[in-house]
Amino acid sequence: MLTHKFGVSLLWGIGLMALVLSFPKMAEAVEIDRISGSDRIETAVEVSKKGWPDGSDTVVLSRANDFPDALAGTPLAYQENAPILLTQSTKLSNATKKEIQRLNPTNIIILGGSGAVSHDVEAYIEDEMNLKVERISGSDRFETAALIADRMEASGKAAVVSGENFPDALSIAPYAAYRGYPILLTLEDSIPAVTENRIESNERNYVIGGTGVIPNDVEEDIPNSMRIAGSDRYETSRAVADAFPQGSADEVYLATGMDFADALAGSVLAAKTDDSLLLIEKNYVPNPAKLYIADKGLTKFTVLGGYGAIDEYVDTEVSLPIQLLLVNKQRDLPSTYVPAELEEPNVPFPFDYEHNKRKMNTIAVAHLEALFDGAERAGLDLYAQSGYRSYERQKRIYERNVEEHGEEYANRVSAKPGHSEHQTGLAMDVTSPDVDYRLVEEFAYTDEGKWVDAHAHEYGFIIRYPAGEEHVTGYKYEPWHLRYVGKNIATYMKNNDRVLEEYLR
Repeated sequence: MLTHKFGVSLLWGIGLMALVLSFPKMAEAVEIDRISGSDRIETAVEVSKKGWPDGSDTVVLSRANDFPDALAGTPLAYQENAPILLTQSTKLSNATKKEIQRLNPTNIIILGGSGAVSHDVEAYIEDEMNLKVERISGSDRFETAALIADRMEASGKAAVVSGENFPDALSIAPYAAYRGYPILLTLEDSIPAVTENRIESNERNYVIGGTGVIPNDVEEDIPNSMRIAGSDRYETSRAVADAFPQGSADEVYLATGMDFADALAGSVLAAKTDDSLLLIEKNYVPNPAKLYIADKGLTKFTVLGGYGAIDEYVDTEVSLPIQLLLVNKQRDLPSTYVPAELEEPNVPFPFDYEHNKRKMNTIAVAHLEALFDGAERAGLDLYAQSGYRSYERQKRIYERNVEEHGEEYANRVSAKPGHSEHQTGLAMDVTSPDVDYRLVEEFAYTDEGKWVDAHAHEYGFIIRYPAGEEHVTGYKYEPWHLRYVGKNIATYMKNNDRVLEEYLR
């Protein structure tokens, strides 16, 4: 969500490696690079090698095990064309020392006080490595950020983020850096004076993050503010990427949203290459990121950090961002989401009137037609009953179920708006004359239901809510509910008895 005081608008909205995974891979055109070391310190070193192969006059040095002083460092590092390296607090880490020697700088900028990076580390760099050291340090993280802002060239704009957590600062870091905006920090209940002094004359102050981290009453004290936010750190990351488009937008950096170090080091590289950065989970690419990837048609990705930060299965997810959307009670789609292309498959329906529920996401249409052809060859009477369903239609269905049966029952048999798989356009409910074309559990015992259960995977479909899996999927058995995921993945899931939640974990 992007808002400002004059209106409201929504924005929600390395060596190349082959996609060799322990479960099926798909898109061959996708290129995925991973920059990683054995730990966060060595990952920062690898980022430095990637972005500064010929050295750098300046290096920015920050504490490896905590985020406060480092949050505001990316714009300064970009201004100085410097990598951000990490170190232990009391001793210069050996990997960092070696990388500093390779870079051959003349100046080291330490972020934070001696509690973050000790005087012993500073003295070692000065005395043993014969380098000039500049320390930017305030009495706390807020003043340190303000002093970093003072060190930058004036732009008349700034990003204001929570100083009490890191995700929103990481989301804005490469975009702010590229544009020369300092990152300033605030408390949840008030704006520190050192921050207030730096933003009071700006023509624009971008407030990054939702009201849970920076409440409205705090934003009201920020002059010329514009809020860019989502419902969580991943939606905010997507909203920021939309608000500040980078370059040709043909590549994106992916970093964990659960820790700061890899995204911190990588954010300077993202600014340097003028590319986007998205926060994702360790073992799932969140829907906001998938929709951004699909919307931009991205095919080049750089993963920041090792498999302990982001697992290897991210490769398949970014190669099939729409096909592998996970929509359930915990994960939703925005109310504005409509598949890029909807098409009516050439299959029989038990009704002849025009309706959007006759349509599917184009991705799945040919595969559904092939499934129905297979059923016909088997001498079966299979019918399609309900495909694409808009957010608004799902809202009406859910509210009617609540009114007629109560909320507890409604939650078991129907999704809340935004949480329905039908909104993806990848789901189709099927039925047969033997159950009077109804969507009922008895369909499983018909010849058509048995055939679908045995053969759907051969055409790329899964039974989304199988028997005995309500504790995982959140929904009771629906033998009629087919979801397209692709033949290889559907076959893997069938052979390994997996539901989509388990496959995408």
